[in-house]
Amino acid sequence: MVTIFGGSELNMSQADINGVVTIEVVQIFGGTKLIVPSNWKIQTSELVSVFGGIDDKRQLTTSQDETKVLNLRGTSIFGGIDIRSY
Repeated sequence: MVTIFGGSELNMSQADINGVVTIEVVQIFGGTKLIVPSNWKIQTSELVSVFGGIDDKRQLTTSQDETKVLNLRGTSIFGGIDIRSY
């Protein structure tokens, strides 16, 4: 997912994954909203943010499913990534 001077939204609230799924995010002066189920485990160790931030706004449940892992990697420059669940 590449965003330059804009925004993007990816709604995966009805998705079902098994194992590790990786999404590469590159954004410059933009923002990304990811909507994922609250029981997924999110890994952001491979995501670099410069003058921006990564914010997980999900209501975390006590029973995260360790078999459903979303790995985010890439670069965010002057932008933000919001992770939500509805």
